[in-house]
Amino acid sequence: MTPAVMGLDPGTQGGVAVLQGDGGAAYVGVFKPSMPAEAAVNVIARAFAWLRACRGNVCYFEHQQFRRGDKEKAKGISSFMRATGILQGALIALGAELRYPTPQMWQAYMECLSGGNKNVTKRRAQQLFPGEKITHATADALLIAEYGRRRLSATAQSGDLLSSG
Repeated sequence: MTPAVMGLDPGTQGGVAVLQGDGGAAYVGVFKPSMPAEAAVNVIARAFAWLRACRGNVCYFEHQQFRRGDKEKAKGISSFMRATGILQGALIALGAELRYPTPQMWQAYMECLSGGNKNVTKRRAQQLFPGEKITHATADALLIAEYGRRRLSATAQSGDLLSSG
């Protein structure tokens, strides 16, 4: 059986999603790095409480990469990295097992390479989660969580095959 999983997109339109083992959304939330740290941590803590209630503890936390000399992003990197560190610290303190897929990893796996166009991932999330209200802030979080859920499911199935054979 696949455990519940959390997906976290720490971007400027950040979101967090918790999926049950069957793929149903248990919790979807929004936060922004510009929020006070306490507010962002509260959103993450609420999501983690849902994750625990659904018998999970793995969080797929999108790994952001910045290129040297990217002057456009340079201004916001400091506050973004601070917010990311706070969220990671909160999840570690809560007992989460963190995994860090890059956008290229999860987008390729979920068949929605966006090239930076948020509408691509939003459309894919709408296909996979037709019952959810999908926004640019929540689409990536849902897809990251689904990426994690599928990865955990594949691992569980290969473990089942090894133990049964």
